[in-house]
Amino acid sequence: MIGPNRRNVGLQLTIAQFVCLVCAIWFQAFVESAAAPADSSFLLILAFRIATAAWFAAIYFCFSWLILSKNLKPVDAKLQQQHAESLLTVNELIRTRDAIIFGLAKLAESRDPDTGQHLERISLYSVRMASALRNHPKYKSLVDAEFVRMIGISSVLHDIGKVGVEDRILLKKGRLTPDERVEMQHHPEIGSDCIRQIERRLGNSDFLTMAREIAMSHHERWDGTGYPKGLAQTEIPLAARIVAIADVYDALVSKRIYKDAMPHIDCVQNIGDKAGTQFDPDLIDVFLTIHEQFRDISTRFCDESIDFSDAKPDLITAKQTVPSVVGKEHGGKD
Repeated sequence: MIGPNRRNVGLQLTIAQFVCLVCAIWFQAFVESAAAPADSSFLLILAFRIATAAWFAAIYFCFSWLILSKNLKPVDAKLQQQHAESLLTVNELIRTRDAIIFGLAKLAESRDPDTGQHLERISLYSVRMASALRNHPKYKSLVDAEFVRMIGISSVLHDIGKVGVEDRILLKKGRLTPDERVEMQHHPEIGSDCIRQIERRLGNSDFLTMAREIAMSHHERWDGTGYPKGLAQTEIPLAARIVAIADVYDALVSKRIYKDAMPHIDCVQNIGDKAGTQFDPDLIDVFLTIHEQFRDISTRFCDESIDFSDAKPDLITAKQTVPSVVGKEHGGKD
């Protein structure tokens, strides 16, 4: 309540108070003269006065409540409208931020035309994995709706550091040499440093922290033999462990200049075989229960036709040796 509205309410409350006070004084005098005997005791008179005061206090309260309710109702409606408008503005800013981030990630990815709709798939894979973890007893306290939302957009920045990789390496038509692979392995640190510079300007942000962790650690391995820092097990941030599975699956199932697409069933088998070495075994257990969702995403956003004819609907339990076509041991660029 501001300005005239506040003055109007104050005036109404003052008038109500004055009317109630006058009525109370008159009623008290009338009751005492009409109902109380001349020789009434002090206690009886005091009881009359207390009852009269209580009665008119109740009446004044009712008047005040009616006045305030009448005047506050439009104010409350206005506040609700302002709150709704604020939420709309915040949502618009978030959508704008996410769109800009995705655009920048796509711009960086455009230097490597071999990756197609890689970012769209990584985002969806990561969201599906994180959503499934909300029901996992080990992770449900760590993964909430906000975590799921953040990983959906943070994951697209996982390879932002490739903007610092030379064209002769990034655009090479074929496998990388050992020296070239060492240069390629600098991209996690380049991406992490880039996001850290943004954090220094904007301050702490859960979203930027997750994006930086993913960029830095999505090539780490559960057994500690990954890069760039050789982190092991839970030293690797959870979001990076999730994106690591998504990134490798997409690299396996997608056709590249230097390799053919691997059938979905073989991709799942390959990833499952690396539980406890390259990947978090608990996350692999979850992946094996939702791998068909990965297949559906890959089919929907595929760059070229991929053979899913041998995909099995049941949970994959059999183990077989399938040679890896990505990772630090080989010359792939993913």
